[in-house]
Amino acid sequence: MLNLAQKWFRYLDWVIIGVLFLLAIYSCAALFSTTDGKTGSDVPTHIVSKQILFEVLGFISMFVTAKLDYRALRKRNRWIYGVTVFLLIVVYGMPRRFGAHSWIPLGLFALQPSEFAKLGLIIAIATYMANMDESESSTYGLRKTFAISGLFIVPFVLTLKEPALGQALVMFAIVLFMYMAFAKRSHLTILLAGLALVIFGLTFIALNFPDQSTTFIQNVLIKHHVLKAYQADRIVVWLNPNYDPTGAGYNVRQAQMAVGSGQVFGEGFLTSRLTGGGWIPNQWTDFIFTAIAEQFGFIGSSVLILTFLVLLHRLTRIATISLDPFGTYLILGIVGMFGFQVFENIGMNMYLSPATGITLPFISYGGSSLIANFVAVGLALSVYRRYQSMRYTSNSMPYSGVSL
Repeated sequence: MLNLAQKWFRYLDWVIIGVLFLLAIYSCAALFSTTDGKTGSDVPTHIVSKQILFEVLGFISMFVTAKLDYRALRKRNRWIYGVTVFLLIVVYGMPRRFGAHSWIPLGLFALQPSEFAKLGLIIAIATYMANMDESESSTYGLRKTFAISGLFIVPFVLTLKEPALGQALVMFAIVLFMYMAFAKRSHLTILLAGLALVIFGLTFIALNFPDQSTTFIQNVLIKHHVLKAYQADRIVVWLNPNYDPTGAGYNVRQAQMAVGSGQVFGEGFLTSRLTGGGWIPNQWTDFIFTAIAEQFGFIGSSVLILTFLVLLHRLTRIATISLDPFGTYLILGIVGMFGFQVFENIGMNMYLSPATGITLPFISYGGSSLIANFVAVGLALSVYRRYQSMRYTSNSMPYSGVSL
């Protein structure tokens, strides 16, 4: 029994586990500083103790997931996808929280189905892509693209209508990142060139004609229900920093001030003015990076970003050594999910991108997101464990003339 336990622990990637432990410390420190001594209906009670509980449950979920054979998910991908879509529908029958149908109340805990729907989407698309790679006629025409789009569009629309624009954008990033590895080079070049052209064109028009862009957003996109009013305001604020500084632009302006006031070494833990004074709304979720930047400065923020880069590097490395295409696509989806969330969350805290309500993985407060993220890492560790198991087994066997 002891030898089995030793072997199992030897097969884990302890660099990733160490990274997650460091992120947990960052999270608890930031959450404590954002709520210490503050009261009010909008301030969560016992936030640090709850987060520690979620961290413990997350690590347990990760180790349990790592122990399982990830290949079993491929056989059950339809059930997993169906359950996550079903939960996204059920959530519409639940009362609104913070203006959205995004949570299912379960007593002391509220489940956010969109967090787990991202994993369901990754598993379903990874299964389809692996099946195509392993088929005898592995063509990558438009029909395959339409099939992937069909799997993506259902959870995307349901999430977007909650409304949860940030979560929907994460799903889009996941599919795009996985498709970049799946598509033939010619199709990928056309896709990326078209996407880059659209993004560059829209950004150029928006930044050079902010007044006209603002009018278009307010009079067209809102009027035709493409965007909610508050979602449109976030884009307008990004285009025009002086738009409604005491209203729609207040959060972003305060966040930018907090990041800047940290300078190189920060103002010190529990001694920062904006974080300590409670001047930044939603600082324990969307704007938690400001607490780290203000208190620990450029150095502390850089260490956090470097920690995320190490995590993404290790996950990408596991994707490259996976023994089957399903494992590769599975981890690439997870890398796309984490990478986009980190980029977008830190970007909106620094006024580099519009505020979209995307939380910072492993740092922001939230049980559903934290556990879902740990499960995602557990899947990657399961892929790594199988690779390590096969490697050690092949090294211990007598040479048979076959190289593995």
